[in-house]
Amino acid sequence: MFNIELERDGSENLYTQIYEAIRAEILADKYTPDTKMPSIRKLASRLSVNAETVVKAYDLLAAENLIYKKEGSGSYIAPAAALKNTSDDQRLRILTSKPSLSSQKTIDFSGPEHGTEFLEEYAWDLIFDRFYSEFKGRSFKQTEAEGNSYFKFLESKHENSNKSKVYYNSEAQLAEILAALIGENKELLFTSGSSNSLFKKLFLKDNKLNNKENKDSLSNHNANIHLSSADYESLMDYLENNTIDYLIISDESLEENILNWSLSKIKSLLELSQMLKFKIIILEYFALYQKNKKINELLESKYQSQIILIQALTNRVFPGLNLGLVYLDDYYLNSSDNKELFNNYSLIEFMAKSNFSAGENLLNNLLAYYIDNGYLEKRVKFLRQRLNNRKVLLREAIKDHFRGIETADISSLFYFKLLLNQNINQHDFKVFAEKNSLLLPDYRNFFSREISNELIISAASLNQFSIKQGVMVLAKIYWQFIS
Repeated sequence: MFNIELERDGSENLYTQIYEAIRAEILADKYTPDTKMPSIRKLASRLSVNAETVVKAYDLLAAENLIYKKEGSGSYIAPAAALKNTSDDQRLRILTSKPSLSSQKTIDFSGPEHGTEFLEEYAWDLIFDRFYSEFKGRSFKQTEAEGNSYFKFLESKHENSNKSKVYYNSEAQLAEILAALIGENKELLFTSGSSNSLFKKLFLKDNKLNNKENKDSLSNHNANIHLSSADYESLMDYLENNTIDYLIISDESLEENILNWSLSKIKSLLELSQMLKFKIIILEYFALYQKNKKINELLESKYQSQIILIQALTNRVFPGLNLGLVYLDDYYLNSSDNKELFNNYSLIEFMAKSNFSAGENLLNNLLAYYIDNGYLEKRVKFLRQRLNNRKVLLREAIKDHFRGIETADISSLFYFKLLLNQNINQHDFKVFAEKNSLLLPDYRNFFSREISNELIISAASLNQFSIKQGVMVLAKIYWQFIS
């Protein structure tokens, strides 16, 4: 921990060099909050300096709220001091005043649809390097389901549910499962604010909501896409007067969300789905961040047959690694049309395989390694903390540099919503912003109205040292656009 090289003949004293080296690594978010730091004696011994020199360095770090001390226990990396949001908060001033690392490049507010979240300490490639250096050729050894912690982890997900589990390890496999489930010429209903771009790629040939051609369509499947408010009365009225096959909701919503309804209202919706013979597809993107008690209870209720749950397990934690489970009733698995397909993806069948390929063995053993070593827990904690930090910094920067603009509280960790002081054409503004080196999320990903005063930006993709500059550029572009 801490890469410190001391210049013993330099003009700067040793404790200042130690302080600056550690400070730079903490501000680069290399360590999970609450990580214990090396003891004063241990670090002094390692650097061949007097213990008092390390004490002075640690005192400087503590004065900036970058570390905190526990009496009798040692020093620890501080949780985001920005969360205190006080006028004398040193760390907030450090982060928001840091010069941009990408001043000459496009500022990216577009989020995980277009960019990736990279955290050096728990990056997937670094974990692989550690894993491979330890196991080398044994990385490809035959996976043993009984003792593999990754398989145990998969089994444990919703272990009390009566549903069968289908396993996928790529977006292509999930798309194949969905295409078989939903089929052709079905009526799909989304609620306002839903961010389910996978379904749009599969089924939306043209953007019926805005009468524009959707050039991002990736499939030949046909479906009729409909949109309703997520307000309880409005949605129930729509369902009673229209025929649909699937209602699609998710736990990542930028507006009112069905999953935020009371449990009794959700069960009324499921009762209606039973009567009208439509299914509800729930996409659970944040399964690794928090347990959704409502989803657990619904899966164990008498209405469980109405639910298809798609649980993404790693894409929001390690971008590009699309692994997850689909929870289905035996009706789907035993259907003659789907039997062969779902046999290929059944979790039970998957774990019973005796002929994994070398690549499958590598992936299964690697995932077991990162669970065994606590990387999953650390990564989730670190990412949640970092996203919360960024949202705090975004709020502060917007307050300082985007006068008259309000922010809206939304449930998504990854996105942020601004309430502008007048309506704008979302498509035209995003084109204008991109021409001025600012990349924003595509409004169609959220089924937003084309003319709206709401603007979505991402807390995930923007480097926190360029948050201040990014907001300043966004404000400048907005005022130019409306003038």
